[in-house]
Amino acid sequence: MLKFDDDSKNAKVLAMYYGSRVGGDLLLAFVSGKADIASIEEAKLVIEGFWEMTDLAIQDNSDNRKIEGIDDIEFWMYKLFIKVNGYMTKNGFAEIWDAAANER
Repeated sequence: MLKFDDDSKNAKVLAMYYGSRVGGDLLLAFVSGKADIASIEEAKLVIEGFWEMTDLAIQDNSDNRKIEGIDDIEFWMYKLFIKVNGYMTKNGFAEIWDAAANER
């Protein structure tokens, strides 16, 4: 599961905000730190959803929006990116993650 501490609280806030906007129970459970990924199919769904979340965050950042009081969206989404990337690598989904990143 993704782990969030006090230093990454804003990353979790954004994860939950964008995860709920993109939708999907698995994605939201994963990005909120409540569920692991159990299969390649789940990894693909989560990775696709994560990139959709990133697209929304890029737009909000460009529009200078604040999300639940957070105005440095790019910084905190990068922190979330590192967490998700690390999880995918550690849990055997690095090839799927890399393939999706290369498509962008």
